[in-house]
Amino acid sequence: MKTWALWGAIALVGYGLSTGPALAQAPALQPGEARAEGAALLAASGAGDLFDNVTTDSDNGIKLKHRASGLICEFNPGEPTNTLVVFDSAMRGDEIACTTAGPAGRRTLYATHAPGRTLDQAFAHDLAEVKRSHPGAEAYDLDPKDEKAGILAILDEAPMPPNRTARFIADHDFTSVSSAVVGEWSYEFRYTCPEERQDLAATVLQPTLWVTTLAQVAKVPINLTDPKQAV
Repeated sequence: MKTWALWGAIALVGYGLSTGPALAQAPALQPGEARAEGAALLAASGAGDLFDNVTTDSDNGIKLKHRASGLICEFNPGEPTNTLVVFDSAMRGDEIACTTAGPAGRRTLYATHAPGRTLDQAFAHDLAEVKRSHPGAEAYDLDPKDEKAGILAILDEAPMPPNRTARFIADHDFTSVSSAVVGEWSYEFRYTCPEERQDLAATVLQPTLWVTTLAQVAKVPINLTDPKQAV
């Protein structure tokens, strides 16, 4: 089956994210260090009742699992931008966000409990927010040959859930917004990196991170090296 034949290619791309001086992985952590940092994030955000600290010493990173949506927020250890937010909502925990960053860029994931919301509705909402924040943004158009190749092809094929992405150049940065709806939850992924890395970001970095997120929330079994630690 075509989709599954591409998993090996994804694994190679994931490996590539951790190579090179600009995308180097963080040094190995001491036992318990990442878990302790995860606990501190939960305490600072007051979200200990909504998340489980699922960080292990083998992760070389921080993992906090949102109990209601199942989303695992991953953070690069020691990153000053690491943030976990619980928004005001009718039911506490129905809208959360997590942010981290690194040499390759910055990423934020949102999960919102929105029964009945369609993908078109979710994408329209998320896109409007980005355009509101960046009124001068110009569209970044993928090369047609890249649209159905590599990681990007995986995003358009089952068993991945339907999803949408828009890409822009704004304030000398590459910025993208991606949306998906899985069950009663709407997921949004925002990614930003320097403009000079726009082509790599559009075809490799952003889609690989989005694939790993979608696979996790939709319970799609894939075997990737850990590209999230490169960002």
